[in-house]
Amino acid sequence: MKKVCVLYHPNTLMHVTDFTRPWMESFESPQRIILTLNFLRESELVREGKIEIAEGRKAEFEDIKRVHHPYIYHVIDELSKMGKGVVGELSYVSGGTLKASLAAAGTAIKAGELVVKGKYAQGFALVRPPGHHSGIAHAEGLCFFNNVAVMVRYLQEKLGVKRIMIVDWDAHPSDGTSQIFYDDNTVLVVSFHEYDFEHGERGGIQEIGYGVGEGYNINVPLPLGVAEDCYLDVFVNFVEPLAKSFNPDLIVVSAGFDAHFADPVGNLNLRSRTFFRLSGEILRIAKRVCGSRIVFVLEGGYNLLALPLSVSAVLYSLTGVEVEFYDDIGVFKTPSKKKRKINETVNELKKILSKYWKNF
Repeated sequence: MKKVCVLYHPNTLMHVTDFTRPWMESFESPQRIILTLNFLRESELVREGKIEIAEGRKAEFEDIKRVHHPYIYHVIDELSKMGKGVVGELSYVSGGTLKASLAAAGTAIKAGELVVKGKYAQGFALVRPPGHHSGIAHAEGLCFFNNVAVMVRYLQEKLGVKRIMIVDWDAHPSDGTSQIFYDDNTVLVVSFHEYDFEHGERGGIQEIGYGVGEGYNINVPLPLGVAEDCYLDVFVNFVEPLAKSFNPDLIVVSAGFDAHFADPVGNLNLRSRTFFRLSGEILRIAKRVCGSRIVFVLEGGYNLLALPLSVSAVLYSLTGVEVEFYDDIGVFKTPSKKKRKINETVNELKKILSKYWKNF
């Protein structure tokens, strides 16, 4: 069995919002990568050769403009040279932002290349800044370039990969990724995320795609406070039938870990054990539909203790190694009222999807 490869690039540490205005931006720090890498290097995953850690690469302007309008590249470039600036809501630029963002996108590309070419069974791009809120011509929510989308378009254009399924389990909706692929039937986007049903926001069940892409953009909104007991069931009930129907050549996971109960910006109650189980389900499904080819790309996850545990849980799951979970401090349960809302949402969404997918 081929090893799992974890890729990173030192330039991803260059984006540092050390000026006074940011609030949420302060959570998205270089320590996310540094501490996670240190944790992995000290683990049995590395000691016993279960995973390999390698350096990624930098993306070029050509890679970025397959997805993004040149405008957003030029704005980030200009502000990076100035050393600071606002490029979008909750996306503040520092002097190293362009270099960090190019390294993040390029490292995602390399992870995809290695898996598609059969060098590794699965890949994990350990990158920052995250990307899934970044759309065609806008940056938002700590994101600048959409790392997953840049990788997907590269693999389609350069390596001839036809169908790619993106599963986003970040706590927040993959609104940037959805926008990019909204009218595309070669990329299936499925996003599981917290959702404010009282006030409404992006990421609702009616955002289903457009034109030939209608039915290929799927949001699974969940009430705040949902725990593993409900999340896992909902996850499998959508990912497996969709994967069987779509039959992708590759599964890409937008792997955000801000759904962890200890995260400062998420409002769900998952644990590292949950990510171990989610990864196991993805691997089981990928074995059936795409020869086990999966690429994970880091999105959110801002608790500096929970993030290394959660990332390593994914890698333990992929390599089939049992592990002790240090954050098993209690079993969270989804409240009954929220379970009813989940059932209502799931039934309504399945009714919508039955128009497009035979398994619903």
